[in-house]
Amino acid sequence: MKYRKISCLNFVLLLSGLGLISTAVITYFFSESMVKKKIHENVIIQKNSSAFKFWTDPPATIYRKYYLFNVKNPQEIERGEKPQLDQLGPYVYSEKWEKHHVEFLGPNEVRFSPVVTLKFEPSLSAGLETDKITFLNIPAIGMIEQTARSRFKELGPALVNSLLAFLGTKLFETKTVGELISGYEDPLMKLAKTFLPRVIKDDKFSLINGENGTEWQNYTMMTGYDSAENVAKIISWNGVEKLNFWYSDNANLINGTDGTFYPPFLTRNKKVYSFNPDMCRSYHLSYLKENKIDGVNTYDFHLTPDIFYDLEKEGFCEDTCLGNGVLNISSCYGGISGYISQPHFLNADPKFLTDLKGLSPDQSIHDFVIHFEPTTSVPLGGNIRLQISFYLLQHDKINLVKNVKPVLFPIVWFDEALALDADTRNQLKTVAFYVRIVTIVPIMISTIGGFLITFSIFKIFKNLIENKKERFSTQNEFDGPINETSNLISANETRSYN
Repeated sequence: MKYRKISCLNFVLLLSGLGLISTAVITYFFSESMVKKKIHENVIIQKNSSAFKFWTDPPATIYRKYYLFNVKNPQEIERGEKPQLDQLGPYVYSEKWEKHHVEFLGPNEVRFSPVVTLKFEPSLSAGLETDKITFLNIPAIGMIEQTARSRFKELGPALVNSLLAFLGTKLFETKTVGELISGYEDPLMKLAKTFLPRVIKDDKFSLINGENGTEWQNYTMMTGYDSAENVAKIISWNGVEKLNFWYSDNANLINGTDGTFYPPFLTRNKKVYSFNPDMCRSYHLSYLKENKIDGVNTYDFHLTPDIFYDLEKEGFCEDTCLGNGVLNISSCYGGISGYISQPHFLNADPKFLTDLKGLSPDQSIHDFVIHFEPTTSVPLGGNIRLQISFYLLQHDKINLVKNVKPVLFPIVWFDEALALDADTRNQLKTVAFYVRIVTIVPIMISTIGGFLITFSIFKIFKNLIENKKERFSTQNEFDGPINETSNLISANETRSYN
Protein backbone atom coordinates (compact mmCIF):
# COMPACT_ATOMS: atom_id res chain seq x y z
CA MET A 1 0.00 0.00 0.00
CA LYS A 2 2.93 2.28 0.76
CA TYR A 3 4.41 1.74 -2.70
CA ARG A 4 1.06 2.42 -4.39
CA LYS A 5 0.75 5.77 -2.60
CA ILE A 6 4.24 6.74 -3.65
CA SER A 7 3.55 5.71 -7.24
CA CYS A 8 0.35 7.79 -7.29
CA LEU A 9 2.21 10.80 -5.94
CA ASN A 10 4.90 10.45 -8.60
CA PHE A 11 2.25 10.10 -11.27
CA VAL A 12 0.59 13.32 -10.04
CA LEU A 13 3.96 15.15 -10.07
CA LEU A 14 4.67 13.93 -13.59
CA LEU A 15 1.29 15.09 -14.88
CA SER A 16 1.70 18.42 -13.08
CA GLY A 17 5.09 18.98 -14.71
CA LEU A 18 3.74 18.17 -18.15
CA GLY A 19 0.77 20.46 -17.50
CA LEU A 20 3.03 23.34 -16.44
CA ILE A 21 5.23 22.99 -19.53
CA SER A 22 2.14 22.90 -21.77
CA THR A 23 0.79 25.96 -19.99
CA ALA A 24 4.14 27.74 -20.43
CA VAL A 25 4.19 27.07 -24.17
CA ILE A 26 0.60 28.25 -24.61
CA THR A 27 1.21 31.28 -22.37
CA TYR A 28 4.35 32.23 -24.29
CA PHE A 29 2.70 32.26 -27.71
CA PHE A 30 -0.55 33.76 -26.45
CA SER A 31 1.14 36.51 -24.41
CA GLU A 32 3.59 37.32 -27.23
CA SER A 33 0.66 37.68 -29.62
CA MET A 34 -1.20 39.91 -27.14
CA VAL A 35 1.88 42.10 -26.54
CA LYS A 36 2.44 42.55 -30.29
CA LYS A 37 -1.21 43.36 -30.81
CA LYS A 38 -1.17 45.94 -28.01
CA ILE A 39 2.02 47.58 -29.23
CA HIS A 40 0.69 47.66 -32.80
CA GLU A 41 -2.44 49.43 -31.58
CA ASN A 42 -0.31 52.03 -29.83
CA VAL A 43 1.99 52.85 -32.75
CA ILE A 44 -0.71 53.43 -35.38
CA ILE A 45 -0.60 57.07 -36.45
CA GLN A 46 -4.15 58.28 -36.01
CA LYS A 47 -5.75 61.46 -34.73
CA ASN A 48 -5.34 62.20 -31.01
CA SER A 49 -3.35 59.01 -30.37
CA SER A 50 -0.13 58.93 -28.37
CA ALA A 51 1.70 57.87 -31.53
CA PHE A 52 0.30 60.87 -33.39
CA LYS A 53 1.51 63.24 -30.66
CA PHE A 54 4.95 61.62 -30.67
CA TRP A 55 5.11 61.81 -34.46
CA THR A 56 4.01 65.46 -34.78
CA ASP A 57 6.01 66.77 -31.83
CA PRO A 58 8.81 64.39 -30.81
CA PRO A 59 9.58 64.52 -27.06
CA ALA A 60 13.28 64.95 -27.65
CA THR A 61 16.10 67.45 -27.73
CA ILE A 62 17.59 67.66 -31.21
CA TYR A 63 20.73 69.54 -32.14
CA ARG A 64 22.50 69.94 -35.44
CA LYS A 65 26.22 70.46 -35.01
CA TYR A 66 28.13 71.93 -37.95
CA TYR A 67 31.85 71.25 -38.29
CA LEU A 68 33.35 73.49 -40.97
CA PHE A 69 36.63 73.12 -42.83
CA ASN A 70 38.68 76.30 -42.92
CA VAL A 71 41.18 76.51 -45.81
CA LYS A 72 44.61 77.52 -44.47
CA ASN A 73 46.53 77.84 -47.78
CA PRO A 74 44.21 79.16 -50.53
CA GLN A 75 46.94 80.79 -52.64
CA GLU A 76 49.14 77.71 -52.54
CA ILE A 77 46.19 75.55 -53.68
CA GLU A 78 45.78 77.79 -56.73
CA ARG A 79 49.43 77.03 -57.57
CA GLY A 80 48.83 73.28 -57.35
CA GLU A 81 49.71 72.46 -53.75
CA LYS A 82 47.78 70.12 -51.48
CA PRO A 83 44.94 71.75 -49.46
CA GLN A 84 45.52 72.19 -45.73
CA LEU A 85 42.28 72.17 -43.77
CA ASP A 86 41.48 73.13 -40.21
CA GLN A 87 38.23 71.92 -38.66
CA LEU A 88 36.17 74.58 -36.87
CA GLY A 89 33.23 74.00 -34.58
CA PRO A 90 30.93 72.63 -33.57
CA TYR A 91 28.48 75.41 -34.32
CA VAL A 92 25.34 74.09 -32.65
CA TYR A 93 21.76 74.75 -33.73
CA SER A 94 18.71 73.49 -31.89
CA GLU A 95 16.10 71.86 -34.13
CA LYS A 96 12.34 71.90 -33.89
CA TRP A 97 10.54 69.24 -35.91
CA GLU A 98 6.98 69.95 -36.97
CA LYS A 99 4.39 68.43 -39.29
CA HIS A 100 2.30 70.94 -41.25
CA HIS A 101 -0.89 70.40 -43.26
CA VAL A 102 -1.52 66.95 -41.80
CA GLU A 103 -4.34 65.32 -43.77
CA PHE A 104 -5.58 61.75 -43.34
CA LEU A 105 -6.54 60.17 -46.63
CA GLY A 106 -8.22 57.21 -44.95
CA PRO A 107 -7.28 54.99 -42.01
CA ASN A 108 -4.07 53.82 -43.68
CA GLU A 109 -2.63 56.98 -45.33
CA VAL A 110 -1.60 60.44 -44.18
CA ARG A 111 -0.17 63.41 -46.07
CA PHE A 112 1.97 66.14 -44.48
CA SER A 113 4.76 68.68 -44.92
CA PRO A 114 7.69 68.34 -42.48
CA VAL A 115 9.25 71.59 -41.31
CA VAL A 116 12.59 71.85 -39.50
CA THR A 117 13.47 75.13 -37.80
CA LEU A 118 17.04 75.86 -36.68
CA LYS A 119 18.14 78.25 -33.97
CA PHE A 120 21.78 79.01 -33.18
CA GLU A 121 22.84 78.06 -29.63
CA PRO A 122 26.01 80.06 -28.79
CA SER A 123 26.31 78.57 -25.29
CA LEU A 124 26.64 75.07 -26.77
CA SER A 125 28.95 76.07 -29.60
CA ALA A 126 32.72 76.26 -29.86
CA GLY A 127 32.52 79.61 -31.66
CA LEU A 128 30.20 82.35 -32.86
CA GLU A 129 28.40 82.93 -36.14
CA THR A 130 30.63 85.97 -36.60
CA ASP A 131 33.76 83.79 -36.84
CA LYS A 132 35.56 84.13 -40.17
CA ILE A 133 36.13 81.15 -42.40
CA THR A 134 37.77 80.61 -45.80
CA PHE A 135 36.18 78.01 -48.06
CA LEU A 136 35.90 76.90 -51.67
CA ASN A 137 33.71 79.16 -53.83
CA ILE A 138 30.93 76.70 -54.68
CA PRO A 139 28.98 78.90 -57.15
CA ALA A 140 32.22 79.53 -59.11
CA ILE A 141 33.04 75.82 -59.12
CA GLY A 142 29.52 75.16 -60.37
CA MET A 143 29.89 77.52 -63.34
CA ILE A 144 33.34 76.16 -64.21
CA GLU A 145 32.06 72.59 -64.09
CA GLN A 146 29.03 73.38 -66.23
CA THR A 147 31.32 75.06 -68.75
CA ALA A 148 33.56 71.99 -68.82
CA ARG A 149 30.48 69.83 -69.36
CA SER A 150 29.34 72.13 -72.18
CA ARG A 151 26.09 73.24 -70.64
CA PHE A 152 27.35 76.78 -71.24
CA LYS A 153 29.39 75.91 -74.32
CA GLU A 154 28.03 78.98 -76.12
CA LEU A 155 29.87 81.13 -73.61
CA GLY A 156 33.17 79.32 -73.94
CA PRO A 157 36.10 79.39 -71.52
CA ALA A 158 37.20 82.84 -72.73
CA LEU A 159 33.82 84.38 -71.97
CA VAL A 160 33.69 82.59 -68.62
CA ASN A 161 37.10 84.01 -67.75
CA SER A 162 35.88 87.50 -68.67
CA LEU A 163 32.69 87.08 -66.64
CA LEU A 164 34.49 85.80 -63.56
CA ALA A 165 37.07 88.61 -63.81
CA PHE A 166 34.34 91.24 -64.24
CA LEU A 167 32.49 89.98 -61.16
CA GLY A 168 35.71 89.80 -59.19
CA THR A 169 35.15 86.11 -58.51
CA LYS A 170 37.83 84.27 -56.58
CA LEU A 171 38.40 80.56 -56.13
CA PHE A 172 38.08 80.92 -52.36
CA GLU A 173 35.69 83.05 -50.31
CA THR A 174 36.11 84.40 -46.80
CA LYS A 175 32.81 84.93 -45.01
CA THR A 176 31.40 84.58 -41.53
CA VAL A 177 30.24 81.19 -40.31
CA GLY A 178 26.69 82.53 -40.13
CA GLU A 179 26.81 83.62 -43.77
CA LEU A 180 28.10 80.25 -44.96
CA ILE A 181 25.45 78.33 -43.02
CA SER A 182 22.44 80.62 -43.46
CA GLY A 183 23.28 82.33 -46.75
CA TYR A 184 25.12 85.17 -48.46
CA GLU A 185 24.38 86.99 -51.69
CA ASP A 186 26.47 85.94 -54.65
CA PRO A 187 26.41 87.44 -58.18
CA LEU A 188 26.84 84.02 -59.79
CA MET A 189 23.82 82.71 -57.89
CA LYS A 190 21.77 85.63 -59.22
CA LEU A 191 22.96 84.84 -62.74
CA ALA A 192 22.19 81.14 -62.32
CA LYS A 193 18.72 81.92 -60.99
CA THR A 194 18.05 83.99 -64.11
CA PHE A 195 19.11 81.24 -66.54
CA LEU A 196 18.05 78.19 -64.50
CA PRO A 197 14.99 79.28 -62.49
CA ARG A 198 13.68 75.71 -62.12
CA VAL A 199 16.92 74.54 -60.57
CA ILE A 200 18.21 77.62 -58.72
CA LYS A 201 15.43 79.21 -56.69
CA ASP A 202 17.51 81.51 -54.48
CA ASP A 203 20.12 84.16 -55.26
CA LYS A 204 21.94 83.28 -52.05
CA PHE A 205 24.33 80.43 -51.42
CA SER A 206 24.04 78.60 -48.09
CA LEU A 207 24.59 75.21 -46.54
CA ILE A 208 21.01 75.19 -45.27
CA ASN A 209 19.89 75.73 -48.88
CA GLY A 210 16.63 77.48 -48.04
CA GLU A 211 15.37 74.65 -45.83
CA ASN A 212 15.24 76.47 -42.48
CA GLY A 213 11.61 76.79 -41.38
CA THR A 214 10.24 76.26 -44.89
CA GLU A 215 7.78 73.82 -46.43
CA TRP A 216 10.01 72.61 -49.23
CA GLN A 217 8.86 69.00 -49.29
CA ASN A 218 5.81 66.84 -48.61
CA TYR A 219 5.15 63.17 -47.97
CA THR A 220 2.34 60.69 -48.21
CA MET A 221 2.94 57.73 -45.95
CA MET A 222 1.18 54.76 -44.36
CA THR A 223 -0.17 54.97 -40.81
CA GLY A 224 0.36 51.30 -39.99
CA TYR A 225 -3.36 50.67 -39.58
CA ASP A 226 -3.26 47.52 -41.70
CA SER A 227 0.06 46.17 -40.41
CA ALA A 228 2.73 47.11 -37.90
CA GLU A 229 5.33 46.63 -40.64
CA ASN A 230 3.83 49.57 -42.55
CA VAL A 231 4.05 52.16 -39.77
CA ALA A 232 5.43 55.40 -41.31
CA LYS A 233 6.27 53.69 -44.61
CA ILE A 234 6.61 56.29 -47.37
CA ILE A 235 4.22 56.11 -50.32
CA SER A 236 5.37 59.24 -52.13
CA TRP A 237 7.71 62.23 -51.71
CA ASN A 238 6.92 65.58 -53.35
CA GLY A 239 4.21 63.86 -55.35
CA VAL A 240 6.37 61.07 -56.83
CA GLU A 241 6.45 57.42 -55.84
CA LYS A 242 9.78 56.90 -57.56
CA LEU A 243 12.81 59.15 -58.03
CA ASN A 244 14.31 60.15 -61.37
CA PHE A 245 17.78 61.15 -60.16
CA TRP A 246 19.57 57.88 -60.79
CA TYR A 247 20.29 55.35 -63.52
CA SER A 248 18.44 52.21 -62.39
CA ASP A 249 14.97 51.43 -61.11
CA ASN A 250 16.36 50.03 -57.88
CA ALA A 251 18.41 53.16 -57.16
CA ASN A 252 15.31 55.34 -57.67
CA LEU A 253 13.14 53.44 -55.18
CA ILE A 254 11.79 55.31 -52.16
CA ASN A 255 12.11 52.81 -49.31
CA GLY A 256 11.32 52.89 -45.63
CA THR A 257 10.34 55.86 -43.47
CA ASP A 258 11.35 59.52 -43.34
CA GLY A 259 13.73 58.75 -40.46
CA THR A 260 11.58 60.20 -37.66
CA PHE A 261 9.33 57.19 -36.95
CA TYR A 262 9.88 53.45 -37.42
CA PRO A 263 7.88 50.19 -37.42
CA PRO A 264 8.08 48.21 -34.15
CA PHE A 265 9.58 44.78 -33.40
CA LEU A 266 13.16 45.32 -34.46
CA THR A 267 15.49 42.32 -34.65
CA ARG A 268 19.24 42.08 -35.14
CA ASN A 269 18.99 40.64 -38.64
CA LYS A 270 16.68 43.35 -39.97
CA LYS A 271 17.76 46.33 -42.05
CA VAL A 272 16.25 49.68 -41.13
CA TYR A 273 15.33 51.55 -44.32
CA SER A 274 14.83 55.30 -44.61
CA PHE A 275 14.68 57.93 -47.32
CA ASN A 276 16.89 61.01 -46.97
CA PRO A 277 16.19 63.93 -49.34
CA ASP A 278 19.62 65.45 -48.61
CA MET A 279 21.20 62.23 -49.86
CA CYS A 280 18.65 62.10 -52.71
CA ARG A 281 18.19 58.38 -52.09
CA SER A 282 17.04 55.65 -49.75
CA TYR A 283 19.54 53.95 -47.48
CA HIS A 284 19.60 51.36 -44.74
CA LEU A 285 21.11 50.89 -41.31
CA SER A 286 22.43 47.53 -40.12
CA TYR A 287 22.86 46.04 -36.65
CA LEU A 288 26.03 47.07 -34.82
CA LYS A 289 25.76 45.98 -31.17
CA GLU A 290 23.62 45.81 -28.04
CA ASN A 291 23.76 48.77 -25.71
CA LYS A 292 22.08 50.21 -22.62
CA ILE A 293 21.05 53.86 -22.30
CA ASP A 294 19.69 55.13 -18.98
CA GLY A 295 18.65 51.61 -18.02
CA VAL A 296 16.94 50.82 -21.32
CA ASN A 297 18.38 48.03 -23.46
CA THR A 298 18.91 49.11 -27.07
CA TYR A 299 19.99 47.78 -30.42
CA ASP A 300 22.50 50.12 -32.02
CA PHE A 301 22.16 50.32 -35.80
CA HIS A 302 24.61 52.21 -37.99
CA LEU A 303 25.17 53.24 -41.57
CA THR A 304 26.55 50.20 -43.34
CA PRO A 305 30.27 50.84 -44.04
CA ASP A 306 29.88 49.89 -47.70
CA ILE A 307 26.75 52.02 -48.25
CA PHE A 308 28.58 54.09 -50.90
CA TYR A 309 30.41 51.15 -52.50
CA ASP A 310 29.83 49.56 -55.93
CA LEU A 311 27.69 52.53 -56.94
CA GLU A 312 28.10 51.80 -60.66
CA LYS A 313 26.48 48.38 -60.26
CA GLU A 314 23.60 49.84 -58.28
CA GLY A 315 22.93 52.58 -60.82
CA PHE A 316 24.06 55.62 -58.83
CA CYS A 317 26.61 56.73 -61.45
CA GLU A 318 26.08 57.45 -65.12
CA ASP A 319 29.58 56.41 -66.09
CA THR A 320 32.46 55.77 -63.69
CA CYS A 321 32.09 56.77 -60.05
CA LEU A 322 34.74 58.89 -58.38
CA GLY A 323 35.56 56.12 -55.91
CA ASN A 324 34.19 54.03 -53.07
CA GLY A 325 32.81 55.85 -50.06
CA VAL A 326 31.42 58.97 -51.79
CA LEU A 327 28.10 59.56 -53.56
CA ASN A 328 27.75 62.17 -56.33
CA ILE A 329 24.47 64.03 -55.70
CA SER A 330 24.84 66.52 -58.58
CA SER A 331 21.82 65.06 -60.37
CA CYS A 332 19.49 66.44 -57.70
CA TYR A 333 21.40 69.67 -56.95
CA GLY A 334 21.42 71.43 -60.30
CA GLY A 335 24.38 69.58 -61.78
CA ILE A 336 27.02 70.89 -59.34
CA SER A 337 29.25 68.02 -58.26
CA GLY A 338 28.41 67.81 -54.61
CA TYR A 339 29.29 64.59 -52.82
CA ILE A 340 27.87 62.92 -49.72
CA SER A 341 30.15 60.75 -47.57
CA GLN A 342 30.79 59.92 -43.97
CA PRO A 343 32.77 62.56 -42.04
CA HIS A 344 36.49 62.81 -42.77
CA PHE A 345 35.94 60.22 -45.55
CA LEU A 346 35.38 57.45 -43.02
CA ASN A 347 35.13 54.08 -44.85
CA ALA A 348 36.08 55.73 -48.17
CA ASP A 349 38.96 55.11 -50.56
CA PRO A 350 42.27 56.21 -48.99
CA LYS A 351 43.01 58.44 -51.99
CA PHE A 352 40.53 61.03 -50.75
CA LEU A 353 42.55 61.42 -47.55
CA THR A 354 45.96 61.47 -49.20
CA ASP A 355 44.89 64.39 -51.44
CA LEU A 356 44.34 66.57 -48.35
CA LYS A 357 45.92 67.56 -45.06
CA GLY A 358 43.99 67.94 -41.81
CA LEU A 359 41.52 65.03 -41.91
CA SER A 360 41.51 62.08 -39.52
CA PRO A 361 38.56 59.63 -39.68
CA ASP A 362 37.49 58.09 -36.39
CA GLN A 363 34.72 55.49 -36.11
CA SER A 364 33.79 56.56 -32.58
CA ILE A 365 33.00 60.18 -33.49
CA HIS A 366 32.18 59.99 -37.20
CA ASP A 367 29.90 56.95 -37.48
CA PHE A 368 26.17 57.33 -38.23
CA VAL A 369 24.45 55.50 -35.31
CA ILE A 370 20.91 55.29 -33.92
CA HIS A 371 20.01 53.60 -30.60
CA PHE A 372 16.66 51.77 -30.92
CA GLU A 373 14.53 50.27 -28.15
CA PRO A 374 13.91 47.03 -30.07
CA THR A 375 10.28 46.26 -29.10
CA THR A 376 8.87 49.64 -30.11
CA SER A 377 11.72 50.71 -32.44
CA VAL A 378 11.67 54.13 -30.80
CA PRO A 379 15.10 55.82 -31.06
CA LEU A 380 16.35 56.71 -27.59
CA GLY A 381 19.09 58.71 -29.21
CA GLY A 382 21.43 58.82 -32.13
CA ASN A 383 23.87 60.73 -34.27
CA ILE A 384 23.19 61.27 -37.96
CA ARG A 385 26.60 62.20 -39.33
CA LEU A 386 27.32 63.05 -42.96
CA GLN A 387 29.81 65.19 -44.88
CA ILE A 388 29.34 67.41 -47.92
CA SER A 389 32.23 67.91 -50.34
CA PHE A 390 32.63 69.47 -53.79
CA TYR A 391 34.91 68.45 -56.61
CA LEU A 392 37.61 70.96 -57.53
CA LEU A 393 38.49 70.20 -61.14
CA GLN A 394 41.37 71.37 -63.27
CA HIS A 395 40.73 73.13 -66.61
CA ASP A 396 43.56 74.34 -68.84
CA LYS A 397 41.56 77.23 -70.32
CA ILE A 398 39.88 78.63 -67.22
CA ASN A 399 42.21 80.86 -65.22
CA LEU A 400 40.88 80.13 -61.73
CA VAL A 401 41.57 76.40 -61.97
CA LYS A 402 44.21 75.91 -64.64
CA ASN A 403 47.00 75.21 -62.12
CA VAL A 404 45.12 73.37 -59.39
CA LYS A 405 45.29 69.65 -58.72
CA PRO A 406 41.89 67.93 -58.89
CA VAL A 407 40.64 67.07 -55.42
CA LEU A 408 37.41 66.25 -53.61
CA PHE A 409 37.14 69.24 -51.29
CA PRO A 410 35.28 68.90 -47.94
CA ILE A 411 33.22 71.91 -46.89
CA VAL A 412 31.26 70.75 -43.86
CA TRP A 413 30.17 67.73 -41.90
CA PHE A 414 27.22 67.75 -39.55
CA ASP A 415 26.12 65.72 -36.57
CA GLU A 416 22.37 65.66 -35.98
CA ALA A 417 22.18 64.52 -32.35
CA LEU A 418 18.89 63.31 -30.88
CA ALA A 419 18.03 62.35 -27.28
CA LEU A 420 14.58 61.48 -25.89
CA ASP A 421 13.41 63.27 -22.76
CA ALA A 422 13.45 61.53 -19.37
CA ASP A 423 9.69 60.86 -19.20
CA THR A 424 9.67 59.05 -22.54
CA ARG A 425 12.74 57.04 -21.61
CA ASN A 426 11.00 55.96 -18.40
CA GLN A 427 7.90 54.94 -20.37
CA LEU A 428 10.06 52.83 -22.67
CA LYS A 429 11.75 51.31 -19.63
CA THR A 430 8.30 50.32 -18.30
CA VAL A 431 7.30 48.81 -21.65
CA ALA A 432 10.55 46.86 -21.78
CA PHE A 433 9.97 45.63 -18.19
CA TYR A 434 6.51 44.25 -18.97
CA VAL A 435 7.79 42.63 -22.14
CA ARG A 436 10.52 40.93 -20.10
CA ILE A 437 7.92 39.78 -17.54
CA VAL A 438 5.81 38.30 -20.32
CA THR A 439 8.91 36.49 -21.57
CA ILE A 440 10.19 35.39 -18.17
CA VAL A 441 6.93 34.02 -16.69
CA PRO A 442 6.55 31.18 -19.24
CA ILE A 443 10.24 30.33 -18.74
CA MET A 444 9.73 30.17 -14.97
CA ILE A 445 6.62 28.01 -15.36
CA SER A 446 8.40 25.65 -17.74
CA THR A 447 11.38 25.48 -15.38
CA ILE A 448 9.14 24.45 -12.47
CA GLY A 449 7.42 21.94 -14.74
CA GLY A 450 10.74 20.53 -15.84
CA PHE A 451 11.85 20.21 -12.22
CA LEU A 452 8.65 18.35 -11.27
CA ILE A 453 9.05 15.96 -14.21
CA THR A 454 12.69 15.31 -13.34
CA PHE A 455 11.85 14.83 -9.66
CA SER A 456 8.96 12.47 -10.38
CA ILE A 457 11.05 10.38 -12.78
CA PHE A 458 13.84 10.22 -10.22
CA LYS A 459 11.36 9.07 -7.52
CA ILE A 460 9.82 6.50 -9.83
CA PHE A 461 13.20 4.97 -10.63
CA LYS A 462 14.21 5.11 -6.99
CA ASN A 463 11.02 3.35 -5.94
CA LEU A 464 11.47 0.73 -8.64
CA ILE A 465 14.98 0.00 -7.43
CA GLU A 466 13.87 -0.13 -3.76
CA ASN A 467 10.94 -2.39 -4.61
CA LYS A 468 13.20 -4.70 -6.55
CA LYS A 469 15.66 -4.87 -3.66
CA GLU A 470 12.88 -5.53 -1.18
CA ARG A 471 11.38 -8.30 -3.34
CA PHE A 472 14.81 -9.89 -3.67
CA SER A 473 15.36 -9.69 0.10
CA THR A 474 11.97 -11.29 0.80
CA GLN A 475 12.69 -14.07 -1.64
CA ASN A 476 15.98 -14.78 0.12
CA GLU A 477 14.22 -14.98 3.50
CA PHE A 478 11.71 -17.41 2.05
CA ASP A 479 14.35 -19.62 0.36
CA GLY A 480 16.73 -19.79 3.39
CA PRO A 481 14.91 -22.43 5.67
CA ILE A 482 14.14 -24.74 2.77
CA ASN A 483 17.77 -24.95 1.84
CA GLU A 484 18.76 -25.64 5.46
CA THR A 485 16.18 -28.47 5.76
CA SER A 486 17.37 -29.96 2.51
CA ASN A 487 20.90 -30.00 3.79
CA LEU A 488 19.81 -31.76 7.01
CA ILE A 489 17.88 -34.40 5.07
CA SER A 490 20.83 -34.99 2.79
CA ALA A 491 23.11 -35.41 5.81
CA ASN A 492 20.76 -37.91 7.50
CA GLU A 493 20.42 -39.91 4.34
CA THR A 494 24.16 -40.11 4.09
CA ARG A 495 24.47 -41.38 7.65
CA SER A 496 21.76 -44.02 7.13
CA TYR A 497 23.54 -45.53 4.22
CA ASN A 498 26.64 -45.69 6.16
